[in-house]
Amino acid sequence: MAARRAIGAGVGFYGGGITHNSQGMAGPLAHEAGSLQTPWLGLFGDEDAMIPVDGVEDLRSALGEADVKTEIVRYPGAGHGFHCDARESYHESSAEDGWRRALDWFSSHLAA
Repeated sequence: MAARRAIGAGVGFYGGGITHNSQGMAGPLAHEAGSLQTPWLGLFGDEDAMIPVDGVEDLRSALGEADVKTEIVRYPGAGHGFHCDARESYHESSAEDGWRRALDWFSSHLAA
């Protein structure tokens, strides 16, 4: 959505299909990083088997082409679903930091 619409701000928690083709998508969304229209924050766990660290770092590089503010945060020890407390992969410290960062991101990019 952030690449196709100017919506104020966006945050992605371990989004599948961003760094590589998955879930039947036509291709990885990272290919659209340069066309972002919305400030975007991406939160990823280093232990995420679905989103490898090298893919996250490739995304970070691709985001350098964007005309809007972007940020990537990686969490050592966190896997896919680290923010969902109903999953075994819940990682409390990463979830708390990610939530704080998400709220701060929205606060700094959305008008009150």
